[in-house]
Amino acid sequence: MKLRIDARRAAVLVLDVQNDLVKITPGIRQNRVLENIAAVVRRARQKRMPVVHITASVRGDFLDIPRDNPLWDGLRKSRQLVLGTKGAAIHPAVKPLKNELVLNKTCVDPFLTTNLGQALQNHDVNTVILMGLWTNWVVEATARHASDMGYRVFVVREATASNTFQNHDFAINRILPTICYVVSVKDVIAALK
Repeated sequence: MKLRIDARRAAVLVLDVQNDLVKITPGIRQNRVLENIAAVVRRARQKRMPVVHITASVRGDFLDIPRDNPLWDGLRKSRQLVLGTKGAAIHPAVKPLKNELVLNKTCVDPFLTTNLGQALQNHDVNTVILMGLWTNWVVEATARHASDMGYRVFVVREATASNTFQNHDFAINRILPTICYVVSVKDVIAALK
């Protein structure tokens, strides 16, 4: 079956591709994850599709994230993703254009602490294409929420990575196919011709 995506009603979401996360994500360079994200973003820009960049950055005192939570406790200990630091910045390989929306969240699901839903409505979007870090965290959370809201959801397989290879593989092969369409970079680019 040939993949069909109406570029007039679709948006690309680039999720948590920040320096601190890129640095600690295994296989990201060998698997060309950043290059794959950039390729899809280039095609979306050519088609004049909305490209929305989501970041996860927090205050230096960490008062804006949950307490007593293993995920966020690790962030506190490592002092990563602090607003205004180089580590929290979007990686240069996928740098936003001035006209592209950048939304910052303080939880895993970008629909919860940003106005992502409103931004997608403003663009009359019914389809989202998801890429980013980490597959079993923000990508999966975004796919679940968007799917529950009635969006057509695509996750680009080679444009995602996770904190472990096992977590990535489990999410890509077992969880995400039950929620959305897991597709290749090649198929997405071809569908957006």
